[in-house]
Amino acid sequence: MRYINLHITFLLAIVFSVAACTSDTTCRKDMTVNMVVTLQADSLNETQHNVRYSSWDSITVQIVGEDSLLIDDRKGLKQLPLFLHPISQDTLEGATSSIVTAFAMTYHMQTDTLYVEHTPRQYFVSLACGCAIYHTILNAWSTDLRVDSVQIINSNVENALQENLRIHLHE
Repeated sequence: MRYINLHITFLLAIVFSVAACTSDTTCRKDMTVNMVVTLQADSLNETQHNVRYSSWDSITVQIVGEDSLLIDDRKGLKQLPLFLHPISQDTLEGATSSIVTAFAMTYHMQTDTLYVEHTPRQYFVSLACGCAIYHTILNAWSTDLRVDSVQIINSNVENALQENLRIHLHE
């Protein structure tokens, strides 16, 4: 009888430990927080102002000062999901200093630099997943080879489903 109770206890411990775990895929999904950038090209019609959204054609994006590419010569993108710069140790320790992340965007063989000033903040997801890093966009600007202006649509970067910045291009 004691042998059976030991096996049952062991099996219950395994079942509870497996049931209590959160899959790594769920944590990655909950922790992925990208800034979403859309492109807009304005054109003026004789009778009305038409706004047309374009897709990114042959765009390459990387964080200035880093080797890896975030987007490598992609075509037909409607939105750019961009990862804001990792947080600094000061932010982890409670300081609320802002960070500027610079993106080199090469589009039609011209490179503009998009600057995003943001303040990161920790958001508790769960015990299994830990904390995600959300951002508040304070300011955004760009060089002006192809970019006319940058507009903040939603300053809270909390998921990859909402538009945060809109880039207006020169026609």
